Amino acid sequence: MFIDLLRPILENPLFVKYGLLGLFFNTIFASFIPIPVVITSTALLLEGEKSTVILIVMITGTIGGGTLSYFVGYDGKKFYRLLRKTQENKHFERSSVWLQKYGWAIIFISNLIPILTEIVTIIAGIKKYNFKKFMISMGIARIIHSLAAIYLGNVFLQYFNYFRF
Repeated sequence: MFIDLLRPILENPLFVKYGLLGLFFNTIFASFIPIPVVITSTALLLEGEKSTVILIVMITGTIGGGTLSYFVGYDGKKFYRLLRKTQENKHFERSSVWLQKYGWAIIFISNLIPILTEIVTIIAGIKKYNFKKFMISMGIARIIHSLAAIYLGNVFLQYFNYFRF
């Protein structure tokens, strides 16, 4: 019964309508704009899509999006100016200092926190952080994040299916 109440919420987002392709684009766009991927992945689980397939699509899309955002920052002087206008100067400077001081660790941690993901990956590109270190730390963090999203989505669905009235 609870899942029936939640079904309209999970089935309405734009990306859900396009299935796995929608999930792929959702994960890529989430690297630039904080769009919740968990809703799309949980909705696909609800529709009966296999967890393994969803996980592979999520990992591919999120790593691709992170790489794309790095290169946008790497070559994007215009984007740099736009980022400086949209973010408070102190937040931008703090992120730059953290990146210089902690390197791969701050990239790893920030990729586990949704809003920081977009900012730090672009700043890593702007600061021309070592691409190999960036890819390793970002890739591991995003794989962990994707595994957690699939696991929690499954737990969520099992919980609500268990308490059907």
